[in-house]
Amino acid sequence: MITKYTQQVAQLALDLDCELHIDIKFRTTAMMYVEFSPPYVEVPPITDQISYLTNLHELGHVFHGHTQGRPPHNDKKFYFENGVLKSEAQAWEWALDLCIDQIADTSRLFMWDRCLGSYYLYGYIASAGKPDRIQNGNRHHVEFLYDKPDEYFTSVVNRMQGNLTTYAIQYKG
Repeated sequence: MITKYTQQVAQLALDLDCELHIDIKFRTTAMMYVEFSPPYVEVPPITDQISYLTNLHELGHVFHGHTQGRPPHNDKKFYFENGVLKSEAQAWEWALDLCIDQIADTSRLFMWDRCLGSYYLYGYIASAGKPDRIQNGNRHHVEFLYDKPDEYFTSVVNRMQGNLTTYAIQYKG
């Protein structure tokens, strides 16, 4: 399956005119740089479904044009204007739509507790409606307010979580 995952991701990147910067040692979190030309993503090598979904998710940001206002492209900040929670949900929905097999429970836990849920808990909830900045991935240049979780966000969370109930980060919707 790894070969099919890798082939699909390579083709999607080609279709999006996006460079894949694969971090063999993968010491950082995955990240997208949509505002650059050509856009590129920093992703782990595909070794399992979690790394595959991570690659798809980052390419989903490219697909949706989620620019993040990094210099010298300070005016390109659609990711924030669109809403951070909405942008993250869109990229995860794109990954779920394109995933070529059944989502494993370990992948569901990763997608929510380590990824989308972290934006919800450590971003939206922790910011308590006050202006914030995202520090990783050189994204601190844009001050923004988190968007509120809406019906769309909840639908992506529900799809992502499936029937599991053992999440570390609780979401009531």
